[in-house]
Amino acid sequence: MTTQAQENSADIAPPNPPVAAAVEVRGLDAHYGQNQVLFDLSLSIRPSEIMVIMGGSGSGKSTFLRHLIGLERPTSGTIELLGKDITRLGPVELLDQCRGIGVAFQGGALFSSLSVLENIKLPLREHTRLDEKTMDIMARMKLEVVNLSGFGDLMPSELSGGMLKRAAVARAIATDPKLLFFDEPSAGLDPVVSAALDDLILRLRDAMDMTIVVVTHEIHSAFKIADRITILDSGRILESGTPDQLRNSGNKRVESLLNRRPDDTPLDPDEYLRRLAGTA
Repeated sequence: MTTQAQENSADIAPPNPPVAAAVEVRGLDAHYGQNQVLFDLSLSIRPSEIMVIMGGSGSGKSTFLRHLIGLERPTSGTIELLGKDITRLGPVELLDQCRGIGVAFQGGALFSSLSVLENIKLPLREHTRLDEKTMDIMARMKLEVVNLSGFGDLMPSELSGGMLKRAAVARAIATDPKLLFFDEPSAGLDPVVSAALDDLILRLRDAMDMTIVVVTHEIHSAFKIADRITILDSGRILESGTPDQLRNSGNKRVESLLNRRPDDTPLDPDEYLRRLAGTA
């Protein structure tokens, strides 16, 4: 015989277990020589989330990205990608972990001596043992995803700027990564092509269930695609939140960035003299 308390407890669903972050950064510091460029950065990015990292020139966003994808090692702190701390991995282990990661670089970074199709097949050649015909099929499928069907036999020099960006995305998703990084995807593109690339990023997240990290200075693009936005300033996280939260931020530096107002912070004369003397 069950008691009333037992019956009531049976109706209560057990709590859902916490979802592991796709990217977890804790206490990240980085230096170039004696110069510290990143200061105690901590950031958690959920699976299937689009996180946009913004900041002015020299804010540290590109440096942060290079650390996130394992191109540079931090002075201290941890960077977990898909559950593994890449700061503790050796070169072979890091390469193996990066097979689940795609990167679309700012300039496309396609090999000029290879056709578009051969560029897209490169990750498949490096990380799989697929036969040539299967790699061809998979590469052409990725060209379909980025609306470049029929352009695989062209050389990179024969593509427009927007087409180069999309070809770079096709290569970045060749192995169906769980985590995708974009470095300034809209840089140098006209507004129409830039909007189409924003739509592509949203489709990739929804269709392929990817976690996407985008480094950009394009405010309109950021607010269109982001689930959350993190703003860096002088190597520190200034603020992080949803687009609505940032729109309503009371932080004057955040407001200046979003409204494209110049920084009117008064210059400290002593600090200025120290900089001139090289002692700052």
